[in-house]
Amino acid sequence: YNRAGEISVYSLTCTHLGCTVELDGEAFACPCHGSRFDPEGRVLAGPAQDPLRRLRVEILEDNTLMVYADGD
Repeated sequence: YNRAGEISVYSLTCTHLGCTVELDGEAFACPCHGSRFDPEGRVLAGPAQDPLRRLRVEILEDNTLMVYADGD
């Protein structure tokens, strides 16, 4: 949740070479090559140049959280 109460969901795939990033304190870190991303997916440290991909989300009437990947 952000300060406006909105939910943001980001892909955990590093934009450098596709490794899975992991939560590391208040940031996300790539165990393969050391890239770091802030909670909003922005690059804090490379070698990644692009932010984490933001995914589309929807809260259904029964409070189910739907996360949509590419093409959904």
